[in-house]
Amino acid sequence: MRRWVGLLILWLALWCVWAQDAPRVAPGDSLRVTVEGDESLSRVYVVDATGAFRMPLIGLVQASGRTPDELAAEIAKRLRDGGFYRDPKVTVEIAQRAEPRVTVQGAVRRGGEFNLQQGWRLSDALREAQPTDVADLSAVRLERFSGERLTINHLKFVQDGDESANPPLQAGDRIFVPLRAGGRNVLVLGAVRSPGAYEHSEAGTLIAALGKAGGTLPEADTTRIQIRRPDRAEPITVNLNTLQGDVPLQPGDQVNVPFRAARQFIVVRGGVNRSGLVNYAENMTLTQAIEAAGGPKPNAILERVVILRPNERGRQQRIVVNLLEVAKGARADETLQPGDTVEVPEPAQRRVSAEEPLRILWLLLSIYFLITRR
Repeated sequence: MRRWVGLLILWLALWCVWAQDAPRVAPGDSLRVTVEGDESLSRVYVVDATGAFRMPLIGLVQASGRTPDELAAEIAKRLRDGGFYRDPKVTVEIAQRAEPRVTVQGAVRRGGEFNLQQGWRLSDALREAQPTDVADLSAVRLERFSGERLTINHLKFVQDGDESANPPLQAGDRIFVPLRAGGRNVLVLGAVRSPGAYEHSEAGTLIAALGKAGGTLPEADTTRIQIRRPDRAEPITVNLNTLQGDVPLQPGDQVNVPFRAARQFIVVRGGVNRSGLVNYAENMTLTQAIEAAGGPKPNAILERVVILRPNERGRQQRIVVNLLEVAKGARADETLQPGDTVEVPEPAQRRVSAEEPLRILWLLLSIYFLITRR
């Protein structure tokens, strides 16, 4: 008996050592997820800066710090609990490791991401980012990927050589260099081509400031631009898409243009020519999603198209749409949401009537008219 207990303890110890040595996922890693029998879910996903990736049907998956086996178990559980599969077989492997990076933003001339070199300290990252003349190096903010936040008086290192004010950097560190109090510049950060500080005389309005920063990036969320003002507790939020006129800025203002959420998808299955994932666009409709999936097949049952929409409780809302009524204008087109699954039914066997090609041609022309008139 003692022999078996000893072997069990040895096995547990070896298992714990193996679990600790198992590779852990980090931001920027590429993961190859395979769901047996489902090509639309089986693909390579990139872990974003927050440590997560978005997967069709189940949504956001927190990956950073976990092993591939742990992720595979969670994905299988969520597919099973959501009623998508009875017994899903899921495997996850790290397809490619991300290069370790640090991010520097704020009152710098070359803000953005930098490859983390071996032995780098705060001074090395700041040297690459080139702080501006109005940078406040006495209050540099350093945020670790673990969530730890530090405020560092880097001037102690610059002026006195104090190494405690020049800490070593870690992969995923985010560094923010603030403006000096009373600065006469406007700081533009986030999803712009050239983030940095600009003279208020040349960036006195929001549109002028964005223009000085090179304009917004394609992945910018221009509906939630924030203006932080030293004398205001809460930021000013601006929707650039509906803005009428311009917004005057004050010296010391900070303009932040956020990035959009990670790319999102719609799953279109059944009686379409290209079944699988469709890139989701804001306010995408059912007819647009079917058109993006190659259009309906000749035998598609368009009177009973089904939209499956996951809710917060892990269940699915079922919406049935008669696409022929939409084509006739008898009912409004259905607006989709990220993560929706569109099922276009088709019969196992169906005899095509002589009028069928004319019916499909009429429907395609109707869908084309609906899309082009928007």
